[in-house]
Amino acid sequence: MIPITEDVLEGLDRRLDRTSLILTLAGMPVLFALHSARAAFSFGAGALLSYINFHWLKQAVDFVILNGAQGGAGGRVMFRFVARYALIALFLYVTIRTSILSLLLVIAGLLVYVVAILVECVSEVCRVLIRDYRN
Repeated sequence: MIPITEDVLEGLDRRLDRTSLILTLAGMPVLFALHSARAAFSFGAGALLSYINFHWLKQAVDFVILNGAQGGAGGRVMFRFVARYALIALFLYVTIRTSILSLLLVIAGLLVYVVAILVECVSEVCRVLIRDYRN
């Protein structure tokens, strides 16, 4: 079993960022070709919001785990933790009220990091199974 170190977690963060970027950059041209520029932009905007949400959540969790919620940056971290919900709610509200973006595709974009995590889980299980099969 591989010990969980800071290097392993940073590698995971990079892989999740890379996978989500690949999903976004693959999805936007497909949506542009099959639907419209509005569809592609809606998906991309949701994916950007997903990126912000994931990293603000990670920053808050890391701060609480590593610092025990002690330190001077606690207020800023907790603000971001709460602000991510407000940002998503505001973005979805504006999307619904103005109809500039497609609500369904914004929500699909918000799920990009969920799919990236699923891809990482499946790839890790496959890696372990292949390693066990070889042994």
